[in-house]
Amino acid sequence: MRVWQSIAFAETEQLVDIAVAAEELGFTGLTTADHLVTPQNIEAPYPYSEDGSIWWDPNTDFPDVWMTAAVLAQHTTTLRFMPLVYIPPLREVFSVAKLISTAAVFSDNRVELGAGVGWMKDEFLLTGQDFHRRGRHTDEMLEVLRKFLTTNGMVSHSGEFYDFPPVQMEPVPTEPVPVLIGGVSKPALARAARWDGWLGINFEISELREMVGQLTAARQEAGTADRADYRIMMALNEAPTLDDVEQLKELGVTDLNVVPWLFSHGLATSSIEFKRDTMAAVADAVISRL
Repeated sequence: MRVWQSIAFAETEQLVDIAVAAEELGFTGLTTADHLVTPQNIEAPYPYSEDGSIWWDPNTDFPDVWMTAAVLAQHTTTLRFMPLVYIPPLREVFSVAKLISTAAVFSDNRVELGAGVGWMKDEFLLTGQDFHRRGRHTDEMLEVLRKFLTTNGMVSHSGEFYDFPPVQMEPVPTEPVPVLIGGVSKPALARAARWDGWLGINFEISELREMVGQLTAARQEAGTADRADYRIMMALNEAPTLDDVEQLKELGVTDLNVVPWLFSHGLATSSIEFKRDTMAAVADAVISRL
């Protein structure tokens, strides 16, 4: 099983040290968080709190996920990088394609796209994107991104959101960028079934069996049920144990994401010493025994 460490809400000046420590301890990669801004007043309900309000301070760092990957890749050799999750429909597709392709090239193909449709309507209003059509927008963006990220030559497209004549974007990654999809709605699971994997977060293991069953049904409908390389990444609400990992493996989970802020809100902004201690504990309890 691959084991990832979330660096969401960590302070930017700590990230190089965290990345180096994570690679030394045997983590597969780092997952990051994506927000353009934190509005002073947020009308959209936050899905990971009981009262629908965010718990982080507006001063919390949210560096660009692809810039972060490109920078941290220069200090590591095997560590992989994935936003969990990136919100493509907040942006226009050409800039997104350029960012991902550049990060992939500078990291020697060590980036992965964890994508979702987003929850903060306030950000969509700021960027002028349609919040209510974000699902269909995401589906088409992913198709366009696949063209740009896999084609050495001209690319064209004609669809609901994008219609452009042949253009060429360079550089192009030399390996495919894996695409994993987050979300628990029926459309999100259907989207995940069509791509390379599903991203789950904020689950108890007891809740996961039903979700995996729904995902399996979606994969059967999409014709991807037989893909041996299909991935499921899970983030638990408690620090994982080896027993947890064994149960997750039985359910078909391929990747474990360690997300400290799920354990106790606010811990993710603690010092590098705490971060390293936490990572070392997971490495000793889980990674070294897999």
